[in-house]
Amino acid sequence: MYNVPFSLNRRANSPHGKLYFTHGTWCMTCAMLHFLVDCLCLCCLYLTALDMVQMMTIFVTYNVCAFLTQPLTGWLADRMKQRHWMLLGADGLLAVAVLGAGVVESLGDAHTSGWLMLGVATLLGLGNSLFHVWGGKEVARQTGNDIRALGVFVSTGAFGLAVGAVFASWLLLYLLLLFICLLSVACIRMELKELIPHSSFLTPHSLFPIGVVAAMMLAVAMRSFAGESYTTGIDKTPLLLLTLGATSMLGKMAGGWLVRGLGMVKAIILMVVGATLCWMVKSQHLALMLLGLFLVNCTMPVTLYWANAALKGREGLAFGLLAAALMPGYLMATSATASHLLAALIPTIFIELGVLWLLKERRKKVLLSSVAVNMLTNVPLNLYLIYVNDGAATILMGEAIVVLVEALWYYAFTRHIKQACIYSILCNAISFLIGLLLFLMTEYFIVLTP
Repeated sequence: MYNVPFSLNRRANSPHGKLYFTHGTWCMTCAMLHFLVDCLCLCCLYLTALDMVQMMTIFVTYNVCAFLTQPLTGWLADRMKQRHWMLLGADGLLAVAVLGAGVVESLGDAHTSGWLMLGVATLLGLGNSLFHVWGGKEVARQTGNDIRALGVFVSTGAFGLAVGAVFASWLLLYLLLLFICLLSVACIRMELKELIPHSSFLTPHSLFPIGVVAAMMLAVAMRSFAGESYTTGIDKTPLLLLTLGATSMLGKMAGGWLVRGLGMVKAIILMVVGATLCWMVKSQHLALMLLGLFLVNCTMPVTLYWANAALKGREGLAFGLLAAALMPGYLMATSATASHLLAALIPTIFIELGVLWLLKERRKKVLLSSVAVNMLTNVPLNLYLIYVNDGAATILMGEAIVVLVEALWYYAFTRHIKQACIYSILCNAISFLIGLLLFLMTEYFIVLTP
Protein backbone atom coordinates (compact mmCIF):
# COMPACT_ATOMS: atom_id res chain seq x y z
CA MET A 1 0.00 0.00 0.00
CA TYR A 2 2.80 2.40 0.86
CA ASN A 3 5.88 2.40 -1.33
CA VAL A 4 7.51 5.53 0.04
CA PRO A 5 8.91 5.24 3.58
CA PHE A 6 8.39 8.06 6.01
CA SER A 7 11.31 8.15 8.41
CA LEU A 8 13.60 10.60 10.14
CA ASN A 9 16.07 8.00 11.41
CA ARG A 10 17.75 6.59 8.31
CA ARG A 11 21.49 6.99 8.18
CA ALA A 12 22.72 9.62 5.75
CA ASN A 13 25.20 7.17 4.15
CA SER A 14 22.49 4.63 3.19
CA PRO A 15 21.69 4.44 -0.52
CA HIS A 16 18.40 6.22 0.00
CA GLY A 17 19.20 7.95 3.28
CA LYS A 18 18.97 11.44 1.84
CA LEU A 19 15.59 10.70 0.31
CA TYR A 20 14.14 9.45 3.59
CA PHE A 21 15.54 12.31 5.60
CA THR A 22 14.36 14.90 3.08
CA HIS A 23 10.78 13.69 3.07
CA GLY A 24 10.68 13.42 6.86
CA THR A 25 12.15 16.88 7.30
CA TRP A 26 9.70 18.30 4.77
CA CYS A 27 6.70 16.83 6.56
CA MET A 28 7.85 17.91 10.03
CA THR A 29 8.54 21.45 8.78
CA CYS A 30 5.07 21.67 7.24
CA ALA A 31 3.55 20.28 10.45
CA MET A 32 5.34 22.93 12.52
CA LEU A 33 4.07 25.59 10.11
CA HIS A 34 0.55 24.22 10.55
CA PHE A 35 0.86 24.65 14.32
CA LEU A 36 2.15 28.21 13.95
CA VAL A 37 -0.47 29.32 11.41
CA ASP A 38 -3.45 28.03 13.38
CA CYS A 39 -1.99 29.38 16.61
CA LEU A 40 -1.49 32.82 15.02
CA CYS A 41 -5.06 32.92 13.67
CA LEU A 42 -6.69 32.15 17.04
CA CYS A 43 -4.32 34.45 18.90
CA CYS A 44 -5.08 37.30 16.51
CA LEU A 45 -8.84 36.77 16.68
CA TYR A 46 -8.84 36.79 20.49
CA LEU A 47 -6.80 39.97 20.55
CA THR A 48 -8.99 41.69 17.94
CA ALA A 49 -12.46 41.12 19.45
CA LEU A 50 -13.53 43.80 21.93
CA ASP A 51 -16.61 41.97 23.29
CA MET A 52 -18.49 38.67 22.96
CA VAL A 53 -20.79 39.90 20.18
CA GLN A 54 -17.81 40.91 18.06
CA MET A 55 -16.10 37.63 18.96
CA MET A 56 -19.00 35.66 17.46
CA THR A 57 -19.08 37.83 14.35
CA ILE A 58 -15.39 37.62 13.53
CA PHE A 59 -15.22 33.91 14.36
CA VAL A 60 -18.02 33.15 11.91
CA THR A 61 -16.35 35.30 9.26
CA TYR A 62 -13.01 33.60 9.87
CA ASN A 63 -14.42 30.07 9.75
CA VAL A 64 -16.34 30.73 6.54
CA CYS A 65 -13.23 32.12 4.85
CA ALA A 66 -10.86 29.51 6.30
CA PHE A 67 -12.86 26.32 5.71
CA LEU A 68 -15.52 26.87 3.07
CA THR A 69 -13.11 28.48 0.60
CA GLN A 70 -10.69 25.54 0.66
CA PRO A 71 -12.34 23.63 -2.20
CA LEU A 72 -11.71 26.67 -4.40
CA THR A 73 -8.17 27.32 -3.18
CA GLY A 74 -7.51 23.57 -3.39
CA TRP A 75 -8.65 23.56 -7.00
CA LEU A 76 -6.28 26.47 -7.59
CA ALA A 77 -3.41 24.58 -5.93
CA ASP A 78 -3.92 21.66 -8.30
CA ARG A 79 -3.65 23.96 -11.32
CA MET A 80 -0.57 25.89 -10.19
CA LYS A 81 2.88 24.70 -11.20
CA GLN A 82 4.79 26.94 -8.77
CA ARG A 83 2.79 26.35 -5.62
CA HIS A 84 5.26 28.10 -3.35
CA TRP A 85 3.46 31.31 -4.36
CA MET A 86 0.47 30.06 -2.39
CA LEU A 87 2.62 29.83 0.73
CA LEU A 88 4.00 33.31 0.12
CA GLY A 89 0.47 34.60 -0.47
CA ALA A 90 -0.69 33.04 2.80
CA ASP A 91 2.20 34.66 4.66
CA GLY A 92 1.38 38.03 3.11
CA LEU A 93 -2.29 37.82 4.08
CA LEU A 94 -1.43 36.80 7.64
CA ALA A 95 1.08 39.65 7.95
CA VAL A 96 -1.48 42.23 6.76
CA ALA A 97 -4.03 40.73 9.17
CA VAL A 98 -1.60 41.15 12.08
CA LEU A 99 -1.01 44.75 11.01
CA GLY A 100 -4.78 45.33 10.87
CA ALA A 101 -5.19 43.82 14.34
CA GLY A 102 -2.66 46.34 15.64
CA VAL A 103 -4.70 49.17 14.10
CA VAL A 104 -7.88 47.82 15.75
CA GLU A 105 -6.07 47.76 19.08
CA SER A 106 -4.92 51.36 18.67
CA LEU A 107 -8.44 52.55 17.80
CA GLY A 108 -10.13 50.75 20.69
CA ASP A 109 -13.57 51.81 19.43
CA ALA A 110 -16.11 49.13 18.57
CA HIS A 111 -17.98 51.39 16.14
CA THR A 112 -15.09 52.75 14.12
CA SER A 113 -13.14 49.48 14.01
CA GLY A 114 -16.05 47.12 13.25
CA TRP A 115 -15.42 46.75 9.52
CA LEU A 116 -11.68 46.61 10.11
CA MET A 117 -12.17 43.65 12.44
CA LEU A 118 -14.15 41.85 9.74
CA GLY A 119 -11.32 42.61 7.33
CA VAL A 120 -8.78 41.12 9.73
CA ALA A 121 -10.90 37.97 10.15
CA THR A 122 -11.29 37.67 6.37
CA LEU A 123 -7.55 38.02 5.76
CA LEU A 124 -6.78 35.46 8.45
CA GLY A 125 -9.29 33.03 6.98
CA LEU A 126 -8.05 33.38 3.41
CA GLY A 127 -4.42 33.10 4.51
CA ASN A 128 -5.29 30.00 6.51
CA SER A 129 -7.13 28.53 3.51
CA LEU A 130 -4.19 29.07 1.16
CA PHE A 131 -1.74 27.55 3.61
CA HIS A 132 -3.79 24.44 4.35
CA VAL A 133 -4.36 23.40 0.75
CA TRP A 134 -0.73 24.16 -0.09
CA GLY A 135 0.49 22.01 2.79
CA GLY A 136 -2.01 19.22 2.19
CA LYS A 137 -1.13 19.07 -1.50
CA GLU A 138 2.63 19.16 -1.01
CA VAL A 139 2.80 16.65 1.83
CA ALA A 140 0.68 14.18 -0.14
CA ARG A 141 2.74 14.71 -3.29
CA GLN A 142 6.17 14.62 -1.70
CA THR A 143 5.51 11.53 0.44
CA GLY A 144 3.48 9.53 -2.06
CA ASN A 145 0.29 9.89 0.02
CA ASP A 146 1.92 8.20 3.01
CA ILE A 147 -0.85 8.01 5.62
CA ARG A 148 1.58 8.61 8.48
CA ALA A 149 2.87 11.80 6.92
CA LEU A 150 -0.69 13.02 6.33
CA GLY A 151 -1.49 12.41 10.00
CA VAL A 152 1.57 14.29 11.21
CA PHE A 153 0.78 17.30 9.03
CA VAL A 154 -2.88 17.67 9.99
CA SER A 155 -2.33 16.91 13.68
CA THR A 156 -0.52 20.02 14.88
CA GLY A 157 -3.24 22.50 13.97
CA ALA A 158 -5.52 21.33 16.79
CA PHE A 159 -2.89 22.04 19.44
CA GLY A 160 -2.04 25.34 17.76
CA LEU A 161 -5.65 26.48 18.13
CA ALA A 162 -5.60 25.66 21.84
CA VAL A 163 -2.28 27.41 22.47
CA GLY A 164 -3.40 30.50 20.54
CA ALA A 165 -6.63 30.74 22.53
CA VAL A 166 -5.05 30.20 25.97
CA PHE A 167 -1.86 32.25 25.62
CA ALA A 168 -3.09 35.06 23.34
CA SER A 169 -0.80 38.08 23.62
CA TRP A 170 0.76 40.62 21.30
CA LEU A 171 4.26 39.30 21.97
CA LEU A 172 3.18 35.77 21.06
CA LEU A 173 1.44 37.06 17.92
CA TYR A 174 4.57 38.80 16.62
CA LEU A 175 6.80 35.84 17.46
CA LEU A 176 4.43 33.49 15.63
CA LEU A 177 4.51 35.67 12.51
CA LEU A 178 8.32 35.80 12.65
CA PHE A 179 8.69 32.02 12.89
CA ILE A 180 6.10 31.48 10.15
CA CYS A 181 8.16 33.63 7.80
CA LEU A 182 11.39 31.85 8.72
CA LEU A 183 9.95 28.36 8.28
CA SER A 184 8.27 29.39 5.04
CA VAL A 185 11.65 30.37 3.64
CA ALA A 186 13.01 26.97 4.68
CA CYS A 187 10.06 25.21 3.01
CA ILE A 188 10.49 27.14 -0.21
CA ARG A 189 14.20 26.37 -0.30
CA MET A 190 13.43 22.67 0.07
CA GLU A 191 10.64 22.85 -2.48
CA LEU A 192 12.81 24.59 -5.05
CA LYS A 193 15.34 21.75 -4.78
CA GLU A 194 12.77 19.66 -6.70
CA LEU A 195 12.36 16.70 -4.36
CA ILE A 196 12.00 13.42 -6.22
CA PRO A 197 8.32 12.95 -7.14
CA HIS A 198 6.56 9.70 -6.35
CA SER A 199 3.36 8.08 -7.51
CA SER A 200 2.68 5.39 -4.90
CA PHE A 201 -0.98 6.31 -4.45
CA LEU A 202 -3.45 3.51 -3.88
CA THR A 203 -5.49 3.45 -7.08
CA PRO A 204 -7.57 0.27 -7.38
CA HIS A 205 -9.36 -0.06 -10.69
CA SER A 206 -12.70 -0.30 -8.91
CA LEU A 207 -12.27 3.03 -7.11
CA PHE A 208 -15.21 5.30 -7.88
CA PRO A 209 -13.85 8.81 -7.23
CA ILE A 210 -17.09 10.72 -6.69
CA GLY A 211 -18.55 8.05 -4.42
CA VAL A 212 -15.37 7.74 -2.36
CA VAL A 213 -14.99 11.50 -1.90
CA ALA A 214 -18.67 11.88 -0.98
CA ALA A 215 -18.32 9.09 1.58
CA MET A 216 -15.19 10.69 3.04
CA MET A 217 -16.92 14.09 3.28
CA LEU A 218 -19.81 12.45 5.12
CA ALA A 219 -17.34 10.70 7.44
CA VAL A 220 -15.57 14.02 8.13
CA ALA A 221 -18.88 15.74 8.95
CA MET A 222 -19.79 12.89 11.31
CA ARG A 223 -16.34 13.02 12.92
CA SER A 224 -16.66 16.78 13.40
CA PHE A 225 -20.04 16.26 15.04
CA ALA A 226 -18.69 13.46 17.24
CA GLY A 227 -15.61 15.42 18.26
CA GLU A 228 -17.67 18.45 19.28
CA SER A 229 -20.34 16.36 21.02
CA TYR A 230 -17.66 14.79 23.22
CA THR A 231 -16.88 18.18 24.77
CA THR A 232 -20.23 19.97 24.56
CA GLY A 233 -21.44 21.19 27.96
CA ILE A 234 -18.04 20.88 29.63
CA ASP A 235 -16.53 23.89 31.39
CA LYS A 236 -13.40 24.40 29.31
CA THR A 237 -10.71 25.79 31.60
CA PRO A 238 -7.38 26.83 30.03
CA LEU A 239 -5.76 23.59 31.19
CA LEU A 240 -8.59 21.50 29.74
CA LEU A 241 -8.41 23.39 26.44
CA LEU A 242 -4.73 22.56 26.15
CA THR A 243 -5.43 18.95 27.11
CA LEU A 244 -8.17 18.63 24.48
CA GLY A 245 -5.91 20.19 21.85
CA ALA A 246 -3.04 17.86 22.70
CA THR A 247 -5.35 14.82 22.69
CA SER A 248 -6.71 15.73 19.25
CA MET A 249 -3.18 16.26 17.95
CA LEU A 250 -1.91 12.94 19.26
CA GLY A 251 -4.95 11.13 17.87
CA LYS A 252 -4.50 12.51 14.35
CA MET A 253 -0.80 11.77 14.52
CA ALA A 254 -1.30 8.21 15.76
CA GLY A 255 -3.98 7.29 13.22
CA GLY A 256 -1.52 6.73 10.40
CA TRP A 257 0.70 4.50 12.50
CA LEU A 258 -2.28 2.46 13.70
CA VAL A 259 -3.26 1.80 10.08
CA ARG A 260 0.33 0.95 9.25
CA GLY A 261 0.61 -1.51 12.13
CA LEU A 262 -2.85 -3.11 12.18
CA GLY A 263 -3.97 -2.72 8.60
CA MET A 264 -6.74 -0.47 7.30
CA VAL A 265 -9.76 -2.60 8.23
CA LYS A 266 -8.66 -3.57 11.76
CA ALA A 267 -7.57 -0.03 12.55
CA ILE A 268 -10.88 1.47 11.42
CA ILE A 269 -12.84 -1.08 13.46
CA LEU A 270 -10.75 -0.25 16.53
CA MET A 271 -11.27 3.49 16.03
CA VAL A 272 -15.02 3.37 15.41
CA VAL A 273 -15.94 0.74 18.02
CA GLY A 274 -13.62 2.24 20.64
CA ALA A 275 -14.91 5.78 20.06
CA THR A 276 -18.53 4.59 20.25
CA LEU A 277 -17.98 2.74 23.53
CA CYS A 278 -16.16 5.72 25.03
CA TRP A 279 -18.97 8.05 23.99
CA MET A 280 -21.49 5.86 25.81
CA VAL A 281 -19.55 6.11 29.11
CA LYS A 282 -17.79 9.46 28.66
CA SER A 283 -19.66 11.02 31.56
CA GLN A 284 -18.14 8.50 33.98
CA HIS A 285 -14.59 9.87 33.87
CA LEU A 286 -12.57 12.52 32.04
CA ALA A 287 -10.08 9.88 30.90
CA LEU A 288 -12.80 8.01 29.00
CA MET A 289 -13.85 11.21 27.24
CA LEU A 290 -10.24 11.93 26.27
CA LEU A 291 -9.72 8.38 25.03
CA GLY A 292 -12.83 8.66 22.85
CA LEU A 293 -11.70 12.01 21.49
CA PHE A 294 -8.30 10.46 20.73
CA LEU A 295 -9.89 7.59 18.77
CA VAL A 296 -12.24 9.91 16.87
CA ASN A 297 -9.27 11.98 15.71
CA CYS A 298 -7.34 8.86 14.68
CA THR A 299 -9.66 8.67 11.65
CA MET A 300 -8.42 12.01 10.26
CA PRO A 301 -5.50 10.66 8.17
CA VAL A 302 -7.69 7.76 6.98
CA THR A 303 -10.29 10.01 5.36
CA LEU A 304 -7.61 12.24 3.86
CA TYR A 305 -5.70 9.23 2.51
CA TRP A 306 -8.75 7.83 0.71
CA ALA A 307 -9.81 11.22 -0.66
CA ASN A 308 -6.31 11.72 -2.08
CA ALA A 309 -6.38 8.23 -3.56
CA ALA A 310 -9.73 8.91 -5.22
CA LEU A 311 -8.61 12.26 -6.60
CA LYS A 312 -5.05 11.39 -7.54
CA GLY A 313 -3.33 14.46 -8.94
CA ARG A 314 -5.99 16.73 -7.37
CA GLU A 315 -4.93 16.43 -3.74
CA GLY A 316 -5.54 20.14 -3.14
CA LEU A 317 -9.20 19.76 -4.08
CA ALA A 318 -9.45 16.60 -1.95
CA PHE A 319 -8.05 18.41 1.08
CA GLY A 320 -10.32 21.40 0.51
CA LEU A 321 -13.49 19.34 0.18
CA LEU A 322 -12.79 17.52 3.44
CA ALA A 323 -12.02 20.80 5.20
CA ALA A 324 -15.34 22.28 4.03
CA ALA A 325 -17.14 19.16 5.31
CA LEU A 326 -16.01 19.99 8.86
CA MET A 327 -18.43 22.90 9.15
CA PRO A 328 -21.80 21.09 8.98
CA GLY A 329 -20.82 18.64 11.72
CA TYR A 330 -19.47 21.41 13.91
CA LEU A 331 -22.65 23.48 13.54
CA MET A 332 -24.93 20.53 14.29
CA ALA A 333 -23.03 19.81 17.49
CA THR A 334 -22.74 23.36 18.80
CA SER A 335 -25.87 25.29 17.86
CA ALA A 336 -29.37 25.29 16.50
CA THR A 337 -28.13 27.20 13.46
CA ALA A 338 -27.83 23.92 11.57
CA SER A 339 -31.60 23.55 11.22
CA HIS A 340 -31.82 27.02 9.64
CA LEU A 341 -28.94 26.24 7.28
CA LEU A 342 -30.43 22.89 6.24
CA ALA A 343 -33.85 24.50 5.71
CA ALA A 344 -32.23 26.94 3.28
CA LEU A 345 -29.78 24.52 1.65
CA ILE A 346 -31.86 21.43 0.89
CA PRO A 347 -34.69 23.20 -1.03
CA THR A 348 -32.10 25.24 -2.94
CA ILE A 349 -30.31 22.08 -4.05
CA PHE A 350 -33.52 20.48 -5.34
CA ILE A 351 -34.74 23.67 -7.01
CA GLU A 352 -31.48 24.19 -8.89
CA LEU A 353 -31.29 20.52 -9.89
CA GLY A 354 -34.82 20.91 -11.25
CA VAL A 355 -33.83 24.01 -13.22
CA LEU A 356 -30.85 22.21 -14.74
CA TRP A 357 -33.07 19.26 -15.61
CA LEU A 358 -35.59 21.55 -17.33
CA LEU A 359 -32.68 23.04 -19.27
CA LYS A 360 -32.06 19.48 -20.53
CA GLU A 361 -28.80 19.07 -18.63
CA ARG A 362 -28.22 15.34 -18.11
CA ARG A 363 -24.48 15.09 -17.47
CA LYS A 364 -23.90 13.53 -14.05
CA LYS A 365 -20.76 15.54 -13.37
CA VAL A 366 -22.63 18.83 -13.92
CA LEU A 367 -25.62 17.79 -11.79
CA LEU A 368 -23.40 16.58 -8.96
CA SER A 369 -21.29 19.72 -9.22
CA SER A 370 -24.50 21.73 -8.69
CA VAL A 371 -25.01 20.00 -5.33
CA ALA A 372 -21.40 20.70 -4.34
CA VAL A 373 -21.39 24.36 -5.33
CA ASN A 374 -24.64 24.99 -3.46
CA MET A 375 -23.07 23.59 -0.29
CA LEU A 376 -20.06 25.86 -0.82
CA THR A 377 -22.05 29.05 -1.49
CA ASN A 378 -25.41 28.73 0.26
CA VAL A 379 -23.99 27.83 3.69
CA PRO A 380 -21.46 30.70 4.02
CA LEU A 381 -23.96 33.24 2.67
CA ASN A 382 -26.59 32.23 5.23
CA LEU A 383 -24.03 32.15 8.03
CA TYR A 384 -23.07 35.71 7.17
CA LEU A 385 -26.70 36.80 7.07
CA ILE A 386 -27.42 35.16 10.44
CA TYR A 387 -24.44 36.42 12.39
CA VAL A 388 -23.26 39.60 10.66
CA ASN A 389 -25.78 41.50 8.53
CA ASP A 390 -29.11 40.49 6.99
CA GLY A 391 -29.97 43.78 5.29
CA ALA A 392 -31.43 43.92 1.78
CA ALA A 393 -28.22 45.37 0.31
CA THR A 394 -26.18 42.55 1.89
CA ILE A 395 -28.54 39.90 0.49
CA LEU A 396 -28.37 41.36 -3.04
CA MET A 397 -24.59 41.70 -2.92
CA GLY A 398 -24.25 38.16 -1.58
CA GLU A 399 -26.48 36.78 -4.33
CA ALA A 400 -24.43 38.62 -6.97
CA ILE A 401 -21.21 37.09 -5.62
CA VAL A 402 -22.84 33.64 -5.58
CA VAL A 403 -23.93 34.06 -9.22
CA LEU A 404 -20.36 34.94 -10.21
CA VAL A 405 -18.82 32.06 -8.26
CA GLU A 406 -21.30 29.53 -9.63
CA ALA A 407 -20.77 30.77 -13.19
CA LEU A 408 -17.04 30.12 -12.84
CA TRP A 409 -17.79 26.76 -11.22
CA TYR A 410 -20.10 25.61 -14.03
CA TYR A 411 -17.59 26.82 -16.61
CA ALA A 412 -14.99 24.49 -15.05
CA PHE A 413 -17.33 21.56 -15.81
CA THR A 414 -18.97 22.65 -19.08
CA ARG A 415 -16.11 24.61 -20.69
CA HIS A 416 -18.77 26.85 -22.25
CA ILE A 417 -18.93 30.36 -20.80
CA LYS A 418 -22.38 31.25 -22.17
CA GLN A 419 -23.94 28.03 -20.91
CA ALA A 420 -22.26 28.45 -17.50
CA CYS A 421 -23.63 31.98 -17.12
CA ILE A 422 -27.14 30.89 -18.12
CA TYR A 423 -27.05 28.02 -15.63
CA SER A 424 -25.83 30.24 -12.81
CA ILE A 425 -28.21 33.15 -13.43
CA LEU A 426 -31.34 31.04 -13.94
CA CYS A 427 -30.64 28.65 -11.05
CA ASN A 428 -29.99 31.44 -8.58
CA ALA A 429 -32.76 33.72 -9.82
CA ILE A 430 -35.42 31.01 -9.63
CA SER A 431 -34.30 29.66 -6.25
CA PHE A 432 -34.11 33.22 -4.86
CA LEU A 433 -37.57 34.14 -6.13
CA ILE A 434 -39.13 30.91 -4.83
CA GLY A 435 -37.48 31.51 -1.45
CA LEU A 436 -38.75 35.11 -1.42
CA LEU A 437 -42.26 33.93 -2.32
CA LEU A 438 -42.28 31.38 0.50
CA PHE A 439 -41.03 34.03 2.94
CA LEU A 440 -43.77 36.50 1.93
CA MET A 441 -46.44 33.80 2.17
CA THR A 442 -45.21 32.86 5.66
CA GLU A 443 -45.27 36.50 6.79
CA TYR A 444 -48.77 36.93 5.32
CA PHE A 445 -50.19 33.97 7.20
CA ILE A 446 -48.50 35.07 10.43
CA VAL A 447 -50.20 38.48 10.11
CA LEU A 448 -53.58 36.83 9.47
CA THR A 449 -53.23 34.43 12.39
CA PRO A 450 -55.07 35.85 15.44
